[in-house]
Amino acid sequence: MSTLPYRNKISVAAHRGNSRYFPENTMAAFRSAVTLNPDMVEIDLHMTKDGEIILMHDHKVDRTTNGTGFIKDFTLEEIRQLDAGSWKGEQFTGEKVPTFLEFLEFFKDYPDMMFNVELKDYPAMSGEFAYESAKKSIALMDQYGITERSVINTWSGVLNEWIDETYGKRIRIHAYHPQELMGADQKRFVYDYAYCVCLFGTSGVTVVEKKFFDFAKSYGVEPWVYYPKDGAENYDKAIENGAVLFTSNDPKWAMDYLREKGLHD
Repeated sequence: MSTLPYRNKISVAAHRGNSRYFPENTMAAFRSAVTLNPDMVEIDLHMTKDGEIILMHDHKVDRTTNGTGFIKDFTLEEIRQLDAGSWKGEQFTGEKVPTFLEFLEFFKDYPDMMFNVELKDYPAMSGEFAYESAKKSIALMDQYGITERSVINTWSGVLNEWIDETYGKRIRIHAYHPQELMGADQKRFVYDYAYCVCLFGTSGVTVVEKKFFDFAKSYGVEPWVYYPKDGAENYDKAIENGAVLFTSNDPKWAMDYLREKGLHD
């Protein structure tokens, strides 16, 4: 499996765009993110009732729009009628839920951007619908030529295994530690197929011990990290332990901090 085209010693992914200051997973958040020049943009994908791929994190529209209900029960036309911005601030009122096509069209002008594409439809929740959602999402990635500079991210170990079996090593799979976070019915050891793994903290310990970073590396799996609140203490510990990528809600802060340490352009 080839390595992503990194340009920095430690990379930064803009989590759902520039999500600290803009409504997550909207074009406003992505337009802001690209002005900062992060290494990567992280997004979340769902499929609508009529088979269209859209960007939203939660399974329901309730938290980030003025609607209510599960995304899979909405048509694209119904999704596009929702206000996806005002929850973040009145200045974002009227911001729409973007389609994956809209996102890909925008990023055609950024050929060096890397992507962390999280698939949010899971077989345990929606059966065959989840596989169809994954196939459509990956087909669009292939169509727009971003697959070779992306990882596929899913919290479903069953879906991860299916992707690896279906697409082989041309798809880099972003997985999670500990493995049980990815649900029941997994049949394989995660480090046998993962490209990278997000090392989540344990109860009372935000940055896991160095041995977990070392263990991932011993399998050739890159240790990535994400902390809901960006801060020097967590970053310093993670850097010391061997993190190679930070997913950040505040990518400007993250890049500035790493730049001070000579780890980012």
